[in-house]
Amino acid sequence: MPRKFRVTGAVLMTVVVLAGATPFAVGAGQPVVLRGTVTKVVDGDTIKFESRGFETTMRLIGIDTPETKRPGYPVQCGGPAASSEAARLLPRGTAIRVESDPSQDARDKYGRFLGYVYVQGRGAGARGSVNYRLVRGGFAKTYVYGQIPFRYAGPFLGAEIAAKKERRGVWGPPCNGDTTKPQTAPVRTPGASSGRCDPNYTGACIPSSPPDLDCGDITERRFRVVGADVHRFDVDGDGVACEGRR
Repeated sequence: MPRKFRVTGAVLMTVVVLAGATPFAVGAGQPVVLRGTVTKVVDGDTIKFESRGFETTMRLIGIDTPETKRPGYPVQCGGPAASSEAARLLPRGTAIRVESDPSQDARDKYGRFLGYVYVQGRGAGARGSVNYRLVRGGFAKTYVYGQIPFRYAGPFLGAEIAAKKERRGVWGPPCNGDTTKPQTAPVRTPGASSGRCDPNYTGACIPSSPPDLDCGDITERRFRVVGADVHRFDVDGDGVACEGRR
């Protein structure tokens, strides 16, 4: 992962304002748009997709998720959950549209395509992107590279502020905003040591999969997803499962 420039909300807003009427001069022009299918989710902010017969690695622009596969570094707090959420939003074979940002280079120094990813036919702009959804769900933080605001910096920052206020994802326990610390083992509920409880959930003893379960099949409500949401209990991606009434 390249060197990161992390900013506070006030600093980022200042950078956007100081950029003036033409904040996106670097690489200005029409975005590169490609259509293809997801072949692999590498981690929370990196995927592979196939387009025109070629597989391309893509780094989701404007976001940063905790490390899970960086050589020499531990798995960071919130990393597995971010990877799981990206895989949930972008299952293998999903038809997608990817779009570069005119304010940035189309590829980074590692040759990865830089841009926004959209599930085909499901939205556009900042809020329609998977990038934005990861920030809003608390799985990713807003990320500015080289002090040059990206096109949707404002909406992404707003999503981060809202997720932080609601203590979603990495903004709540156990990370509490610090994604540099190592990922801790999931807190096991009573009975988990016997192997009957799925360690991907805490606050309730959910039977290990299989079988596949729906919220209507269980009595537990408002428990947390701390790993892979194998049962897809968390429909809105906020880290809290089965929020509705039974």
